[in-house]
Amino acid sequence: MASPSSLSPTDPVALQDRIDDVLRSFLSARRQELAWIDPRATDPIDEVIGLFEAGGKRIRPAFCYWGYRAAGGPHGEPILRAAASLELLHTMALIHDDVMDASAARRGRPTVHTRQAEAAARRGQPEPERIGTAVAILAGDLASVLADQLLLESGFAPVRLAAALGRYHRMRTEMAAGAHLGLIGADADARRLASLKGGSYTVEGPLLIGAALAGASILVATRLERFGEPLGEAFQLLDDLRDGDAAPGVTMIDATKLIAEARDALDPDVLDTDAVRALGLLADLVGGS
Repeated sequence: MASPSSLSPTDPVALQDRIDDVLRSFLSARRQELAWIDPRATDPIDEVIGLFEAGGKRIRPAFCYWGYRAAGGPHGEPILRAAASLELLHTMALIHDDVMDASAARRGRPTVHTRQAEAAARRGQPEPERIGTAVAILAGDLASVLADQLLLESGFAPVRLAAALGRYHRMRTEMAAGAHLGLIGADADARRLASLKGGSYTVEGPLLIGAALAGASILVATRLERFGEPLGEAFQLLDDLRDGDAAPGVTMIDATKLIAEARDALDPDVLDTDAVRALGLLADLVGGS
């Protein structure tokens, strides 16, 4: 594990380990609270914990952390907690997406609604599939509530939290809009739809939330936005290409151009140099994801 006083920009595993430590401790405490309410009330949080423990790259926390560092913010527990909150928001999105897509598996295990339908059937309950879907919705809702709690209790000054929450709420609204447009098959500009469907909450949103928590200047925030917007669009375009959901005419070349556009925005004269190195590596991760 990395020293608590610093994290290397070239060691993404160290940051992931710290984020996982925060989440493991936080989720364990919340599970105890639910068990105290009623031992039978822990299924939703157990599903959240199970999905977290099943893996993931923690890419959204990484963009939040390095957006904060890019704006001059110091390493510390508050930014680790704030960044970790975005993994819980991602967990909510995964659970709800699996319900909407009727997916059977996620991260090498049955999806939440599938697992809970099977559990309901073993209990002999009628309509087990409906119950499985309902429990999954509750688990996703709980993950969303816990994301809010972890961010609000991260330890930042109220003025910094207020600035970050403005971006956080906008990001969540865009998530809902993008999911809806994707469901109804809306005819929209490919880049704009890619941003709304996932790019905003994967790259640009986390970056700007981190920057706001550091009290970023307009210049720094603008640079990060110029980096995050095309990179987030590239991330979603690549995801759509893998899933066969890309808009007609969209190719790998489009994503490659967007990643190059993002890299051009990384200016070490404006942004913290360690953060520039880390963000460059994250751009490589997006390109190879």
